[in-house]
Amino acid sequence: MTHPTYNDFAQVSSCDLADALPRHQFMHYAIHPLWANMPRIAGRAFTAQCGHGDNLMLHAAIYAAEPGDIIVVQANDEYAVSGGNVCAIAKSRGIAGFVIDGVIRDIDEVVDIEFPVHALGTCPKPGAKKVYIPLNRPVVCGGVNVHTGDIIVADNDGVAVIPQLQAQDALATAIKRRDADAGQTLLQWQSKHEQNVKDILLKLTR
Repeated sequence: MTHPTYNDFAQVSSCDLADALPRHQFMHYAIHPLWANMPRIAGRAFTAQCGHGDNLMLHAAIYAAEPGDIIVVQANDEYAVSGGNVCAIAKSRGIAGFVIDGVIRDIDEVVDIEFPVHALGTCPKPGAKKVYIPLNRPVVCGGVNVHTGDIIVADNDGVAVIPQLQAQDALATAIKRRDADAGQTLLQWQSKHEQNVKDILLKLTR
């Protein structure tokens, strides 16, 4: 396989990646899509950490990140780190989406512009802009250590974080899983599944 692209990763789901990555590379389920039927996003992680009750560094990140990046934010759930205008600017600059261990506001505006955000939820009260923390430092988001340059795949089932050195192998494994599932009917899958369950039960109850 040639060096994988972010578009390649957009073709596999977080479930396809389950065979390729350990549990600790998947974010806690509390980090979830903030609007229904959000499209899958895949891209390079661009990391930002916000101080407690502060949103400055996410606001800085939307101007520092590159088109196609996914801004991954370590924050908290007491004050919103982004609103509708920030999401609109991010979208206009080609940012693929936000993944935030924290909350945002103006969700109706975010839905209207169809900007992908995975986060803990919403809060009307915005944070301050007083705390400087350098961008691109490792962050913890949804319980996962994330570095700028890691690959993010976020969809309705969850958020996967793929370290750069594992990218090629992880993608190959995910494609194998995706194609295997697509290549069989439900009846075929059920037949294998039923036999597998029976074999396991037999082994465990001998």
